[in-house]
Amino acid sequence: MKKLIGHFTVLCLTTLVMNHCNAQRQGTSAEEGGQDIIIPFTISEANNIIFRVVLNGTDSLNLYFDTGGTDLVLRHAAIKERTTLLEGKNEAYQEEDYEPLQELNTLELGSLVWDSLTVYPVGVGPLEADGHFGWDLFENKIVELDYDRGEMIIHQALPAKLDDYAKLEIEYSHTLFCIQTSLQINDETYPARYLFDTGFQRSIILDKELRAKNGFPDDLPVIKESKLRNGAGEEFINKVVRVERVCFADLCAENVPIQLLSTPNPARFETHILGNELLKRFNTILDFQNHFVYLKGNSLMDEVYVDAAKE
Repeated sequence: MKKLIGHFTVLCLTTLVMNHCNAQRQGTSAEEGGQDIIIPFTISEANNIIFRVVLNGTDSLNLYFDTGGTDLVLRHAAIKERTTLLEGKNEAYQEEDYEPLQELNTLELGSLVWDSLTVYPVGVGPLEADGHFGWDLFENKIVELDYDRGEMIIHQALPAKLDDYAKLEIEYSHTLFCIQTSLQINDETYPARYLFDTGFQRSIILDKELRAKNGFPDDLPVIKESKLRNGAGEEFINKVVRVERVCFADLCAENVPIQLLSTPNPARFETHILGNELLKRFNTILDFQNHFVYLKGNSLMDEVYVDAAKE
């Protein structure tokens, strides 16, 4: 199992890569007679998608949905202070990151129930959440994120009217998923693969090696610098620049500030990273049955980016 967290001073990037199989995680769900399931969520000031969940029928927690991660991950503080996971169990617990706790657990999200999940502890993460759950809990499902209404909808079938959505094929890699995205700068287009990561709280991070390979310009005006801290506590500085357009097929966001990664890629494979400060501007359908992402601009499109202003 590979494990990694990148933590920013003002944001948190969590890209968790785990090798798992169905024998290790038998996630199931209780669905309501063929009806779509609607589950409310809130968006934190740091752009995390926060859900209220119940662990093991007793412990009420706030977890964020991290499409750049897998499995069920809880912060050490939450495990000790907000759960019963250590009551007469897990005697070997030593606050080691990603060392799985003993015994399997149930998780309730609205009317969805998973009955055989392993909990992976971690030391860092957004303070407004007790941990996160990954995209793989929704394998073979159709998941809509409606940011205008603050709702996740689990569809029993793909919605019929999708003509005004951009449709992008999912590419799976290292237990995660990516889509093709292009940047437009001075009449030049730079297409590439991007990790779809709602757990990253800013707009975009561009991989250093991929920038060089794709001829991405290295002379764009720098808006500011952003401090990054990895899981080992080491700090790095990323330059923030502005691109004219970020496009998903024919659907584009304009004047987007992006970070230029100066360190090894936290995804641990060759990809750029899309974060939720950008992704929340698009109502989204994640079709894990047919392996497509659908995006449509929403009411958040003109919201000011945190990195847009100079410090």
